[in-house]
Amino acid sequence: MAKRTRAILHIDMDTFFCSVERLLDPGLEGVPVIVGGDPSQRGVVAACSYEAREFGIRSGMPLAKAGKLCPHAAYLHGTFQAYVYYSSRVRDILEEYTPLVEHAGIDESYLDLTGCRLVFGEPSAIAQEIRGRIRDELGLPASAGLSAAKVVSKVASAAAKPDGFLEIPPGGELDFLAPLPVEKLPGVGPVCHATLGDLGIRTVGDLSLLPVEALESVLGSWGRVLHEHARGVDRRRLSERGTPKSVSRETTYDTDTIDYDLVRSTLLLLSEKCCRALRSDGLATGRIAVKLRHSDFRTYMKFRTLEVPTDQEQVVYRVACELFERLLERGVRIRLVGVACSGLVGAGCQGELFSPVDVASDSLRRDSLNESLDAIRERYGFESIVRASTADLVSQHRALGGKAHVGFAARSELEEGSRAPAAAAGGGTGRGPSNGGRGCR
Repeated sequence: MAKRTRAILHIDMDTFFCSVERLLDPGLEGVPVIVGGDPSQRGVVAACSYEAREFGIRSGMPLAKAGKLCPHAAYLHGTFQAYVYYSSRVRDILEEYTPLVEHAGIDESYLDLTGCRLVFGEPSAIAQEIRGRIRDELGLPASAGLSAAKVVSKVASAAAKPDGFLEIPPGGELDFLAPLPVEKLPGVGPVCHATLGDLGIRTVGDLSLLPVEALESVLGSWGRVLHEHARGVDRRRLSERGTPKSVSRETTYDTDTIDYDLVRSTLLLLSEKCCRALRSDGLATGRIAVKLRHSDFRTYMKFRTLEVPTDQEQVVYRVACELFERLLERGVRIRLVGVACSGLVGAGCQGELFSPVDVASDSLRRDSLNESLDAIRERYGFESIVRASTADLVSQHRALGGKAHVGFAARSELEEGSRAPAAAAGGGTGRGPSNGGRGCR
């Protein structure tokens, strides 16, 4: 019996924040809408409607510049709770059709419709039905791409905007992708785009014709993945997990400690591990908790609810330290410390984008830094690059010849027992890999 061709659908909500704002205020229909704040104040554009884009406005642009380009636009501060609510309603609709749904952010999801034909009909018909329901039941526009590969479906949904649908039949992937600018491929950011430009690569077709060895020489293992994607080959499966309720990491010290600087360093390492797990699943946390256990086994916890969810360890660590100071009893030995992230929602809206421009700029820099760290650790392991304040934990492990001085219990509802190593691993020195930073996703 021939193997059934995969049918992967990518649903992407069109100008999601602006579309939700128009539901809240129908008078905004047809008006250029910019979410982010008042152009007379410092801040950046978090989202903009298609009408605003006609004036050259883009996400991340300073609001002051947007105000000059389109002074007559409707400038809104944003209603994040409404975005979360409507994102949840969209997900409810998607999950009626298949359990194989991967939520890639607050406004986009992948669905594996391969096995749904007998129940719901052909995948193309299902895609149109889903779009129709999102429009009729929620009043929101959604674009969709359908193909046999995740990467092709994502590119197709972008090509179908606004409010459209595009199906790429099996065997038609290369013809569809080849004429597109290479930056249309997911993962080709500014750095990677510049690197490919130096090689004379302008289109996806150019990329597909380049020997894979040449790409690997400048991009490392990512070069081979990118070469396959350029040809429409993507063997990745969708995640079958439901959205977890929380992510947590905790540490039990071999010897109870009153070295509170060590505890703070441990909080940073735990925050990094939690946020790396969140980012890998496209999630952000809205509630942070710190757990302390004293040498007499008494256990205490304190929580903080954030105004806007985050996936940045810098934010989680700052809050964790504040909670730790509130829990701390000077002179009391600590046996265990933990960090927990709950109130999880789909990532895709970093709260600082709604803040003054200098704060938003710092947030974007942190996102870029964390993305680079994730890429390095994905290739070389978590311990391949460490922050200075956690380097001593790694050094202690190395000095003991691999026996952990500090045991890190990996407990996560994302992937029980498999998300983090059982102990802080050695080998990191605070320096990155020696490949010259080839991976540039």
